[in-house]
Amino acid sequence: MRGLVREPMSREASETESAAAGRSARIDREEVPGRLGAALLLLLVAIPTIANVISLFPEITSGVPSLNDDAFHYLLVQRASEALAHGGNVLDLWVPQLELGFPNFLYYQNLPHLAVAGLDRLLLGSVDLLTLFNIVRFVLLVGFPVTVYWSMRRMGFSVVAAAFSAAAASLISGNARYGFEYDSYVWRGFGMFTQLWAMHLSFIALACVHRVLERGKGYIPAILALSALVLSHLVYAYMMAITLLVVLLVGANRRTLLPRLVRLAIVGCVVLVATSYMWLPFLSSYQYLGASPYLQSWKYDSFGAPTILGWLISGDLLDHGRLPVLTVLLALGIVAALVRRGRLAGLALAGFAVWLVLFFGRPTLGPIADLFPLHDGLLFHRFIGGVDLFAIILIGLGGAWVWRSVVRLRSARVRILRPFGRVVVAFAVLLALLLPAVAERIGYYADNTLWMSQTREAVDGDPDFAAILATLASEPGGRAYAGLRTNWGSQLTFGSVRATDLFTFHAIPAVSPPYQSLSLNADMIWDFRDGEAAQYDLFDVRYVVTPSNFTVPAFYQPLQKTARYTLYRVPTSGAAEYVAITARRSAPTQRALFDGNIAWFRSADASRLRFIRWDYLAPVGPFQPSGGCPDGGHTLYERDEVDAMHLVVECAAASPLVIKVTYHPNWHVTVDGQPVSTYMLSPSFVGVDLPAGRHTVDAVYVATPSKLPLLGLGLAALLVALVVRRRLDAIPRRLTRVGRPPVDLPAGANSGDAS
Repeated sequence: MRGLVREPMSREASETESAAAGRSARIDREEVPGRLGAALLLLLVAIPTIANVISLFPEITSGVPSLNDDAFHYLLVQRASEALAHGGNVLDLWVPQLELGFPNFLYYQNLPHLAVAGLDRLLLGSVDLLTLFNIVRFVLLVGFPVTVYWSMRRMGFSVVAAAFSAAAASLISGNARYGFEYDSYVWRGFGMFTQLWAMHLSFIALACVHRVLERGKGYIPAILALSALVLSHLVYAYMMAITLLVVLLVGANRRTLLPRLVRLAIVGCVVLVATSYMWLPFLSSYQYLGASPYLQSWKYDSFGAPTILGWLISGDLLDHGRLPVLTVLLALGIVAALVRRGRLAGLALAGFAVWLVLFFGRPTLGPIADLFPLHDGLLFHRFIGGVDLFAIILIGLGGAWVWRSVVRLRSARVRILRPFGRVVVAFAVLLALLLPAVAERIGYYADNTLWMSQTREAVDGDPDFAAILATLASEPGGRAYAGLRTNWGSQLTFGSVRATDLFTFHAIPAVSPPYQSLSLNADMIWDFRDGEAAQYDLFDVRYVVTPSNFTVPAFYQPLQKTARYTLYRVPTSGAAEYVAITARRSAPTQRALFDGNIAWFRSADASRLRFIRWDYLAPVGPFQPSGGCPDGGHTLYERDEVDAMHLVVECAAASPLVIKVTYHPNWHVTVDGQPVSTYMLSPSFVGVDLPAGRHTVDAVYVATPSKLPLLGLGLAALLVALVVRRRLDAIPRRLTRVGRPPVDLPAGANSGDAS
């Protein structure tokens, strides 16, 4: 029983904790004397925060459609909201609007989208969904300094260090490198909604797990924060796993390593079970998640040490386009940490060094990069997030060193100023260091607001395209097409957004440039030949929007004409079609599948309905060629739903039928009420074999069966952890009895060197 009951703190540990807490309190009193110091530090954080509130407020009020990945994220929020409203499975749903259809929630982190959709349900739809989405983004943007301050204080950093890190956290200017700079999140930037959540959760999870490892306290907050991070951003969860190994090792010794390892294992095991409904189905069907061969190589490889160190030394990594103020403060923080030492300072230095090296990527790491789990699809350039996290902490240490130097400043014979005067001077110095960064960010956001306003005016001032969109929304079935960026589609712009962005905003299924290239056939779209009728039939493109003065092929049939645009209907065979299968091939890798599909797509076979049957990641099976339906067959009835198709088709001979959506094993097809096997046809579409005659075909996307049981298991694990939370540290405490009991220093111990 003794092992299951929380042990009382030993006298030695109690005395050490009291002494450490006393040192931490004394340091804070010396550096923040009285209310004046606290007020000035609050003001130091408030100035950039208020600047952000004012500059970013148009992100809420503009209501303009997105030109970046936020269009994709808002679409997922809409799909989640629809699923909640109609009793669908929000854990795994089909998204037909993009990339010829894809089950995004099976592979893509979705807690942020579900949170917005759930909040919408709680508010009973009283706030427009787009406005609610933008409010959540805005709160996360302006609230980041609070997260940084809370996290650093929970880890034991001094008030000054935490406050200055908070003040600087939102001021990074990184030349659009996908890090913590707000270029990653705002309207004119990349719209990385899930990373915005991960940025907060990385700090929170680091602080909470650090507390568990150091003190054996706070298991439940650590488990919840880490679980939320896993469900919000898989790459950042991957990065946090590496970060926590650094936390485990820094400051550990022979006596404390085992208890710290056990504590981390307890947290990790509960998190793995709690989030298994996300990562386990992901890993079991990972092969159906596309890795685009067209993605820039530097995203997979990163840039190498010479380039990144050049950015760091020149200031371009943190201070692009302005005076290198944060870079100087980072350098001061590194020096201060080296001089003062201590566990927290060592952690900040080690974390920054580890992530800087990993950010170097494949050009520097070479074959070591291949040792990382899932290295084939790992985006090494995203490791800049780890660099930014620890850079923010070190910037706080640099600011605290400046503050402390000014506050303790004395001449050889007499004090230069009274204590309160030195605090004011310290505040003024730090504010002066931050003002160039604040000014540059205000200018950046001013352009953001201007471009949003221009786009809003362009969209609102074009009733012709609004009429086209209304017609498309009312038309049944099929996909729309408005050109590509490389052809006449570049003419259909509205301020900074394109017609295809408006299709996504209004949830219109389309053949358009992919946002993420998640499906196996997303990049086929770049080779779409819009002058060939067979291409439209292959992708079931039934609607085309062009400028009114544009010369179109003869098979376009006018459906709606305005002064500026014309909406055409293109005849197709519908969502499914009888086809011939002339070959059966093996695709041992995803790249082999893509290369085979793109070669087929560029050939005459694609136009002649001569398909390839693919054995993906499997040996080639037995093959009997099929010539297809002699007269082409007939679709007598079609009803398209978001995640299902209901058809009545007829052919006088037995023939394969292609269903024109991205292949996935979760597509279940019944013929006349009986389930049939599906297989993959080029270009990664769903195929089935039909006997001769008339048949009712129902194709339905079915959520992964393990999702709900795994969710129940995860909730049960969280409940058990909550019930036994006071006993979770019993195992590591029991292990500490071997030999002399180690002392777990509390938050704030040795924090004089981390101030």
